Amino acid sequence: MSEPIKSELTATQQAMLDLALACDLNVSDPGQHAALRQRHLAIHLQREAALYLREVETKIHSRRKFRTLPAVGSAPGGPP
Repeated sequence: MSEPIKSELTATQQAMLDLALACDLNVSDPGQHAALRQRHLAIHLQREAALYLREVETKIHSRRKFRTLPAVGSAPGGPP
């Protein structure tokens, strides 16, 4: 049985990884930033990048605050 092919990141995938790092830094405690940057630098394969992107997406969704939107036709700050 042969070992699976290990695909390097394309330029587009690297850009997505860089964007994920920026988002991760934005939602993470500043004390974690150095470790997050080190992890980012260690990612070289598509599978590693996909796992990291999924983790960042989950982190963002878990921290997102949902707010209710005003009713249609109501003015901001109070009733119409």
